[in-house]
Amino acid sequence: GKYLAFTERGLVNEHGISVGVDYLLQLGITHVHLLPVYDYGSVDETAWERGYNWGYDPVNYNVPEGSFSSDPYHGEVRVRELKEMIQHLHKEGFRVIMDVVYNHTYVADSWLERTVPGYYYRQKPDGSLSNGSGCGNDVASERSMVGKYIFDSCLYWVKEYHIDGFRFDLMGLLDQELMESIQNALDAEYGQGEKLIYGEP
Repeated sequence: GKYLAFTERGLVNEHGISVGVDYLLQLGITHVHLLPVYDYGSVDETAWERGYNWGYDPVNYNVPEGSFSSDPYHGEVRVRELKEMIQHLHKEGFRVIMDVVYNHTYVADSWLERTVPGYYYRQKPDGSLSNGSGCGNDVASERSMVGKYIFDSCLYWVKEYHIDGFRFDLMGLLDQELMESIQNALDAEYGQGEKLIYGEP
């Protein structure tokens, strides 16, 4: 349940079967796909044992989730431990894919909405929020500064945390031009095909 679990080797369960990184190595896989590890809203970071969520309820897109850290009270710990986890996975030969959910937020009264009211979310003709995600709000990626935010966020995760690619949740709700611009920027910076992008239709 913690970032640093991926830095441990030689772990076995009660039946003597390898677990953790050793098990992943035995599988012969090349990539590890992480469910969302940015800050999400449904789990109390200080009492994570009492709750679990897959993480598809984003709050702060550019901050690691604290419930996976050994100390959720100090932000630098989650940053350092996530970086250590990715570094160790790379050392073992794995590429690391990050699942990202830019198509909606945990609540419509988000930091984005409070920054520029009415801009970050799609609206229907009657002014109500679009709900293609089934989560009550759809992020308007086709708007220039929304797209720039998502673009910059992806490049930030790659540059700062050395993420090797992204799996976009409900990619069909994001505009194609944005997805292509992210892939093109990653190809230009790191080489064609070095950073993967895929997602739900």
